[in-house]
Amino acid sequence: MSENNQVIKLETPNDLKVFLYKNYMNQIKNFFSDEKQAMKFLSSVIADVQKAPKLMECDGNTLITSYITMAQLGFMPSDVSGEAYVLPYKDKNRGMIAQFQLGYKGIVTLLYKAGVSSIFSDIVREEDVIEIVRGKIKHIIDPRKSIKQRGSAIGAYVIFSLNGEEIGKYMHKDDILEIGKRFSKSWETNFTPWKENNDPQLWQWKKTVLKQGAKLLPKNETINRAIAIDNEESDVHNNGGIVESSGLQMGNFLKEPEKKENATSKKPPKKAEKEQAEDKQETNSEATQEGK
Repeated sequence: MSENNQVIKLETPNDLKVFLYKNYMNQIKNFFSDEKQAMKFLSSVIADVQKAPKLMECDGNTLITSYITMAQLGFMPSDVSGEAYVLPYKDKNRGMIAQFQLGYKGIVTLLYKAGVSSIFSDIVREEDVIEIVRGKIKHIIDPRKSIKQRGSAIGAYVIFSLNGEEIGKYMHKDDILEIGKRFSKSWETNFTPWKENNDPQLWQWKKTVLKQGAKLLPKNETINRAIAIDNEESDVHNNGGIVESSGLQMGNFLKEPEKKENATSKKPPKKAEKEQAEDKQETNSEATQEGK
């Protein structure tokens, strides 16, 4: 981005929209291959910053970079979809900055676009039965036992279906946490998603095994780029934390997709913007980006 060397002043959501339109509209059109989708993206950006006003207090350069990164990957701003986010952070060195973060659902969406027909991921606990034979994973859960009765979590796995074949990846708890310890700058902070108290359903474990399992699939440039971006942790994890009043918490974008949306249903941008504002109230959980 050529604007990276200059200070971008953005005081209102409309300033942001006008700046993106004047400087990046052609790029955004290319990213979405559709002018209507490009305009919808701009409308969604406005709705996004209106729902999280703290974003407008962020450094303008980081805000523009974050939304352009999102457009590059073909995602719309929406914490309801759980695919990708732009979040405001307090950084002790730089003040308020915006940060792009890829959600669990975002990785899943990209994998589906790449030809994966189904994805299943789960946590394995002490009282479960887990078998791995020639790469095939068999996980048996006693339905009469609660999560507590099943014992502590000991690992996680993902199974992809591609071209009629199953490709599985299992990781033991120690191997998952070793990745966090080695690569996560937030490992020793209080808000890190690697602490089970911050992520009780262990979506971070699932995201980690999902990213590691994706390495077993045929190479895809978009997926590789998205995971590379997600792996580029910002110093905000060392120097500050997410702004609570932004409406999001650590882990909000680690949720697994509940249902695949109907790709044929389209709404006018204004209606979509209104519905996004209403749907915002339905989101919960924490947020993170980590797990190389």
